[in-house]
Amino acid sequence: MPAVPDYPFVPKSNRYLLPGQFWSLPLHNGRFACGRVMAVPAFGARDRVGIVIGLMDWVGNQPPTFDSLQGCQVLVQAETHFSAITNTGGDVLGLRPLDLDGLIPVDPNDLSVGSIHLVWGRATISDKAEERFG
Repeated sequence: MPAVPDYPFVPKSNRYLLPGQFWSLPLHNGRFACGRVMAVPAFGARDRVGIVIGLMDWVGNQPPTFDSLQGCQVLVQAETHFSAITNTGGDVLGLRPLDLDGLIPVDPNDLSVGSIHLVWGRATISDKAEERFG
């Protein structure tokens, strides 16, 4: 895999997206929530657009940082198109490995009986953030 571009960067596919990368979700009240890449790809091995994202249990007056996300948990995860990042915040701001905070991504390939896969539209994470923090 090619090297990840310098942060911040705007993704044009899921090619440079990695679990743990994060971006800000601007809220209507002027604060910020945080989205996190949880797994890549989301829709099969040859998928170039799908990712699993998570809404973090984090809100702040400034965009999220590596340090500000310490200890935060993920509230909900869903499969979506990579443009959920570009449509809701624009830039991938950095990478904080999921294991630093004990975060476990849902497995988009788990097709076992009883497994549940949420699939969101490109703006759904912002709607969920507004409901929770707005």
